[in-house]
Amino acid sequence: MPPVGRTIRALILMALAAAPLSAQQRSAPASATFAHFVDRYLDDFARRHPSIAAGNGLHQHDALLDDFSARAIRREIAALRRDQARLERFDPAALSPDERVDRRILLGIIDGWLLEQETLQNWRRNPMLYASALSDGVHNLMTVESDPPAVRMRLVIAKLAQVPALLSSARTNVVNPPRVFAERGVTFMRGASEMLGKDLDLAFAGAGTPALRDSLRKAANKAIPLIDAYAAWLEKEVVPHASGDYAIGGANVARRYRAEELIDLPLPALVALGERELQREQATFRAAAERLAPGQDPQATWLAVRRDHPPQGGVVGAAERITDSLTHFVRSHGIASIPAGERVVVKPAPPFDLGFASMHARPPLEKVSVKSVFYITDAPAGLPVEQHNEWLERYNYASLSNTAAHEAVPGHWLHSIYMRRTPGKVRRIWIGLNPFPQPSSGQDGWAHYAEQLVLDEGYGAGDPRLRLAQSSDALTRICRLLSGIRLHTGEWTLTDAQRCFEQEAYVAAPAAKREAERGTYDPTYGGYFLGKRGLLALRDDYAKARGQAFTLREFHERVMSNGIAPIWAHRQLLLPGDSSAVIR
Repeated sequence: MPPVGRTIRALILMALAAAPLSAQQRSAPASATFAHFVDRYLDDFARRHPSIAAGNGLHQHDALLDDFSARAIRREIAALRRDQARLERFDPAALSPDERVDRRILLGIIDGWLLEQETLQNWRRNPMLYASALSDGVHNLMTVESDPPAVRMRLVIAKLAQVPALLSSARTNVVNPPRVFAERGVTFMRGASEMLGKDLDLAFAGAGTPALRDSLRKAANKAIPLIDAYAAWLEKEVVPHASGDYAIGGANVARRYRAEELIDLPLPALVALGERELQREQATFRAAAERLAPGQDPQATWLAVRRDHPPQGGVVGAAERITDSLTHFVRSHGIASIPAGERVVVKPAPPFDLGFASMHARPPLEKVSVKSVFYITDAPAGLPVEQHNEWLERYNYASLSNTAAHEAVPGHWLHSIYMRRTPGKVRRIWIGLNPFPQPSSGQDGWAHYAEQLVLDEGYGAGDPRLRLAQSSDALTRICRLLSGIRLHTGEWTLTDAQRCFEQEAYVAAPAAKREAERGTYDPTYGGYFLGKRGLLALRDDYAKARGQAFTLREFHERVMSNGIAPIWAHRQLLLPGDSSAVIR
């Protein structure tokens, strides 16, 4: 459990936050009072959502699991409304430019959480939330070396003791969910069970004492049957009768974009933008395919590119060479400086780490020096031939280059390096995890922008294969925007959304189905595309404002140093007083 002193401190801060401001506090500098508010808000957030907080480098409540009881939800809603009122009382004129932006971002985040907990009540509809709270929280303690292994093992044991309460809330709260939510909830819960049954021992092999490892295994063995029983209950009793509506309605989608992304364009305008850019990007895709194989079907050309991949066992080495090449290009072409001594570490994914390619970047608020690693999962031995080839196709050389630009340089990894300079704390956190509210235009939008940026600046010497891969991913992100809106306004069915990914973005049917289903619980996953559009517009406007003094390096370094923020915030920091359209 957390140290007693730390817990008492948290309680004192909560009590102070609930009390009215004293005369002395009212006369204190606004910046000091605002910084105190942010610290208290983040501690409160970490206590309510410890799994999300740990991913941000906030570990004071790592021993806890999220409390989904109706009482806890009511308390959170009341606390959010209290925080909203206190934030609104801060006079923007008395704050610094950075604090004014942070205040506006926090107001949006709070509104997004109120929408989530009070209006949409996904805790009543989505069993994935419960599985994510468990699996993400334990997985973070397995993978992030924020504390010595023995400390993290004890924290996992403390978390697992709360599994009965978590599952009890899930059984009580989730009534008639959408079928796709229930089905995915079963999958997520079984994944959590498998992680505890196998991966946990691999993560802590040889760590701690034999007695501590035995205690960890006993805690996992006690939780696993409960998780399995809940998954079986979901599958047998809930899924067959699940008929809830996943659609949240256009007004709520628009509110999420306003809250999380500070984008207030009407949904029809966003759809029109997506349709326009879909046609433009398809033309780019066809032009690249024509350059590579004149007169051939563009999709057949793309399939041939996908089949050009490293052999099994060679994927990590290929990823490392590409990442080093991108690092040299970014530095030599004036895209951004890379601080001395910093280099992307590319490693095979550990046996307990899932996914194809993922950047485990050190959270900027992490107090200890946690290694940032770009993990690559090679094709496992023993796969059937068809699955083996399908696995390696995802690592074709062109897509591997695009993924490295997105995840590492100049994408997420380089962004995380510059975020160590970001003032304050609000823009130095990964504010949420799917399917919770999360601003993604400033985080994933930057990484998506990075993919196009390196090719536009000449990386790969105009190789059309690289442009095909980049354009293919861009088309997918545009279909996400369209699907997220049209699924939730009732204009599209899941079949319609899947058709968009298959026919308009050239995504294979199984992946297209997964993309469409994601739109049911992540309606604003168009943030990737909108963030890139916003950055391109900001770059043009900033270049005009700077004139001869404009350089790409200075622009990129300022954007990255301003942290994770909706594009509106970047515009205010780079172009003070700007009132131009954020997305166009």
